[in-house]
Amino acid sequence: MRRQLDLMRVCKAVLWVCGAIGVPHVAQAQTSGTNIGFSINRYEPTAAGEWSFLVDHPWYSSLRYFAAGVTLNYAHSPLVFGREDGSGGFLTSRPVIEHQLLGHVDLAGSFLDRVQITASLPVTFLERGTPAYGISPSDAVVVGDPRLGAWVRLFGQPYRSAVSLSLGAQVWIPLRGLGVGSAVSSLSSEQSVRVLPKIALGGLSNHVLWSFTAGFLYRPAARLGTSAALDDAGSSAGSEVQLGAALAYANTDARFSIGPEAQISSVVLGSAQVKPFTRDFTSLEVLLGLHYNIARLVNVGVAGGIGVLRTPGTPDGRVLLRIAYAPWAKEKASPVVTEPLHQPPKDPGPEQDRDGDGVIDRSDICPDTPAGKRPDSARPGCPMGDRDNDEVLDGDDLCPEVAKGATPDPNKLGCPLADKDLDGVTDAQDQCPEVPQGTRPDPAKPGCPVGDRDKDLILDPDDACPDQPGQSNPDPARNGCPSLVVITNGRLQILQPVFFATNKDVILARSFPVLQSVADVLKLSPEFKKIVIEGHTDNRGQVDYNTELSARRAQSVLAWLVAHGVAESRLAAQGYGPTRPLVSNDTAKGRRKNRRVEFLITDPPQARATQVDPGRAGAATEFAAPGEDGATKPARKQKKRKR
Repeated sequence: MRRQLDLMRVCKAVLWVCGAIGVPHVAQAQTSGTNIGFSINRYEPTAAGEWSFLVDHPWYSSLRYFAAGVTLNYAHSPLVFGREDGSGGFLTSRPVIEHQLLGHVDLAGSFLDRVQITASLPVTFLERGTPAYGISPSDAVVVGDPRLGAWVRLFGQPYRSAVSLSLGAQVWIPLRGLGVGSAVSSLSSEQSVRVLPKIALGGLSNHVLWSFTAGFLYRPAARLGTSAALDDAGSSAGSEVQLGAALAYANTDARFSIGPEAQISSVVLGSAQVKPFTRDFTSLEVLLGLHYNIARLVNVGVAGGIGVLRTPGTPDGRVLLRIAYAPWAKEKASPVVTEPLHQPPKDPGPEQDRDGDGVIDRSDICPDTPAGKRPDSARPGCPMGDRDNDEVLDGDDLCPEVAKGATPDPNKLGCPLADKDLDGVTDAQDQCPEVPQGTRPDPAKPGCPVGDRDKDLILDPDDACPDQPGQSNPDPARNGCPSLVVITNGRLQILQPVFFATNKDVILARSFPVLQSVADVLKLSPEFKKIVIEGHTDNRGQVDYNTELSARRAQSVLAWLVAHGVAESRLAAQGYGPTRPLVSNDTAKGRRKNRRVEFLITDPPQARATQVDPGRAGAATEFAAPGEDGATKPARKQKKRKR
């Protein structure tokens, strides 16, 4: 019931305004002192049907004659009270209006393709917040001051020309000053007339829609409430300068646009405390908007933005939704004029022949060009053509669409020599006529790409072993050569053993090639983030001693790899002594296999190698490098050495 009464008040207020406009007498606004209360809403929608929300970009009747729509306007915290901190910042104490929802009824029309008239009526549906200093959010539906406006186009078309200029003005009818009553509030309406003359410069070119506006809003000084606790600098309004700018991508064929808009306003006249373009007197609001026209009939737009600099009425966030009936004018089709390919001059005379080629102008398709010695039989009075411009006339040219080029075919007049693979080497000289020579041609075989005899994907000029498949290597002397390392079964499998000095952790020089191959593989394989170097011995001697020796040998291999360019963070060393034999230690051959160094890839996780049961004769094993014969001594000999 309360909502129905509110809507009835709004309807009565609208009818009263319409009646007040038609009578010759208007009530006097307050003429002395400062007005109390003013319209908090700072957003004024552009004309219905425009592809902008905040910055005017007017349209005229060559685009459409009429538009009508509504704009929903949600503002968050448009009116807050607070205090300054010690550094000059603003600390919010309470939002007097925290949530505000308005609807704007918008009308626009144009005539003579030069004049646009507009009207807009704001209606506040909802306000929520915390009362303070005698100021409270409205708990009813209230209307704002109606706005009437007009634009006159001086030159250019804003939606068709690169540059256009329009002059305009807007005026607000002060409902509160006219005594409308409870249908308005001190935060939705004002007591005095507001007038805003404006200039709009804008255009559309290469899908760039731009606009710049400047205006001066005449507005008698007003303040919020009468409490002495309110600071004039933060709770007053007055005449202000307004500047706006908009830039968007617009496609009139697809009927949409998207882009940012910004408007800055600063109070320049009002109370004695006014300081133009300072924080307390300046508002800056930025929006990003999207517009789309449905079936050339209905405009739909949505936008969101923030208040960068805030005075009363500037929210910290705003969301807008616009829907308008805005039909586009139908474009008049240009008449199609068809002309014959050749139209001889009017009545040139029965025997006139301007080019003197014996064909009279009445019949001459080329009346200003002699037919010459080789006339074109298909075009009377014209010389024979040369479509490919290779100086062989089309009547003789066996390839009239392809120029003969620098190497013409002696057997086909007007044609170039054949080049089936299109590599620039003619088939007569091309030793590989079916294969393009590519970016690396073979200097010994014209028209052929450089070879890869061993098929290891390393071209022969770069391959140090062109007849043996190999791997990439940063050393040119070993690039493409077989490696001593293969990656299999989760390990780096070395194809030659690592030899150590007897009973020591000193690596012998003959092991350097295989270790260099390991280093090369690791440097070329950064995807292997962690490799564990495992040292193993046979079962001769003491277990503790063999375990400690295998660990030192693994650490020696780690140090060698680090010294040759492998990051230490990628390596770890571990000694296992005789605890992980590959085969039985009962034979000298088996013990040699069990004395070894292995490289296990642990990061990323790999498929683990097959575990071998040393007790199974003939069990399958992976290759492992044995140590030097006699790398560990029997326990008896070790004791004898100690004595």
